[in-house]
Amino acid sequence: MGSRSLAHSTGVADRGRTVIGRVLALGLLVAGVASVEAVDALTEPYRAAAAAGAVGSVTGRVYEERRRPDVADRPLAGTAVTLLPRSSEVLRKLEDIKRTARTSANDFRAAAPAILTLRRAYEKELWESGAADLVMATVVDSEGRFSVGGLPAGDWLLLATYSVKIDKHSAGHASKQRGVYVPGTHLTGYQRVTVWLREVTITGGGSQNVELTERSAWFAGVVEERAPDAGR
Repeated sequence: MGSRSLAHSTGVADRGRTVIGRVLALGLLVAGVASVEAVDALTEPYRAAAAAGAVGSVTGRVYEERRRPDVADRPLAGTAVTLLPRSSEVLRKLEDIKRTARTSANDFRAAAPAILTLRRAYEKELWESGAADLVMATVVDSEGRFSVGGLPAGDWLLLATYSVKIDKHSAGHASKQRGVYVPGTHLTGYQRVTVWLREVTITGGGSQNVELTERSAWFAGVVEERAPDAGR
């Protein structure tokens, strides 16, 4: 192997290690959601509110705003809406992921999967602590509307995600980055993911209404879909 080829191979390997290191760093942000806040202590006020009958609801719309006055807003049907007890630790980690996403293209590609993983990790900890009833989820209907009732009074995190699948041919130049982001795999397509993050305060007997538009999204990223290279 010539010196130029060797240098090129070394450079690719170094970039691969750098990318893997960044992905692992994002993974550390996700790990141990309740490392600071004990889940039992965090959920206690919600249990007390529920026992006292102090519950409320959240309703809303998720849509893409009309581009012309003579057309209607486009409902973003199928958007997944999740309400979880407010956790300052989860909020901090979400903001850390968003901030890290701005540092490089590879960090940007890792951000949306990290956000989804963090949400699932928090849900899992709530389930395992016996607070599965505080994981409230629904899906936006064909008119772009959603409603979640029976929420104990308190502060909640609303996380909504909308995904659009893009095939390999539409992915454009991203498909040329084969083996860089995840060595030994190739890009088959990706999902364009829009994320909304809102803090909502529920009062007993009250109802909060939220409007989530594409322009008001908290984050927009991608989730890559990859398959093993031939021979692996």
